[in-house]
Amino acid sequence: MKIKSFILAAVFSASTLMVFAQKGEVASARTNYEKFLGLKDANSMLLALPNLKTAKASIDKAVVHAKTLEDPGAWTYKALIYGEMALLDTVPATSKPLIEEAKAAHKKATELDKAGENKANLENANSTIFSQYELNQGVKAYQTSNFADAYTAFNNALNYRPGDTTITYYAGLSAINSKNYKAGIQSYEALIKTNFSANNQIYLDLSRLYTMEGDTSRAIAVASEGATKFNDTQLATQEIELSLMSGKQKEVITKISDQAQKNPGNKLYPYYLGIAYSTIGESAKAEEAYLSALKIDPNFADASTNIGGIILNKGINLFNQANQLPQNQQKEYEAMIKLGEAELEKALPFLIKSSELDPKSRIALENLKTYYIIKKNQEKVTEISAKLENL
Repeated sequence: MKIKSFILAAVFSASTLMVFAQKGEVASARTNYEKFLGLKDANSMLLALPNLKTAKASIDKAVVHAKTLEDPGAWTYKALIYGEMALLDTVPATSKPLIEEAKAAHKKATELDKAGENKANLENANSTIFSQYELNQGVKAYQTSNFADAYTAFNNALNYRPGDTTITYYAGLSAINSKNYKAGIQSYEALIKTNFSANNQIYLDLSRLYTMEGDTSRAIAVASEGATKFNDTQLATQEIELSLMSGKQKEVITKISDQAQKNPGNKLYPYYLGIAYSTIGESAKAEEAYLSALKIDPNFADASTNIGGIILNKGINLFNQANQLPQNQQKEYEAMIKLGEAELEKALPFLIKSSELDPKSRIALENLKTYYIIKKNQEKVTEISAKLENL
């Protein structure tokens, strides 16, 4: 009986030693991994690397041995160690298998860790190691103009670090460069709901993206929201320009006037005001607005063209009205013709200046030609006709 008891005790002791030995491998992996991190943080990578290699050797033994095969701590440290090795490996052919093993180990550890003892380390693997690996892949792809691959990598990084504004921005930028505008819009829509430092520019780019996609209504709304939020001139201009192009001249007049008051040296706002007033038929106000733009910049070709056209049309309208008068209203006819002539002469300096400032402007040349047709100056009409043919 005593002999049997001794044998049983001996067997029990050997088994216990085997468990302790494998637990020791996990402990060794943890200790060497922590040494690696400390030296890495101290920028002593040459000293740090041997500890990471030793940690890998220990954890490789622990995760295959029957005694620690189901230990969540062993798989957690495998995820951390292999993940760090993948980060350090710059060769895709060898780093990719490492990161895949790290992710598989992470999954196994998560399944085994019912008590949540390794939760902090597992979360750290996600938010620090795996996200950084994908981020690195995205940066490499972006730098070599592989924008579609960059977008995929940055999006993968967001799976591990959801809501990260910098990564979201990189994902959006990569999508846009790969002409995947819908994905770019999705990323930028997410950004404007955050406090991202460059959100004024994001609002502007997002408005432009919606314009490219043909959603002018949303483009205007985004520009308007951004302009209000940041008091941003570019966004205000974007909203105004899109509103003018989409036929919302009346609705945007107040906003143009506000910007003109805030930016008295900016010629664009009185110019846009001129367009708005002209479109809704208030030519006197339009003329006044264009004159304001020309006071800021006397060589503003578009303003010269538009004001010249408005005054020219006023003269033509007066001629047309005079010609519709009955024959017994000769005095009224002559007075109206005289007013028309005065408007034509008032328009001429603007017509000439606009054609000189922008000699390739068809509108400017057509307006000047119309003036000379009315004045019956065939020589000038022929000269301008030749210029128009050569455009």
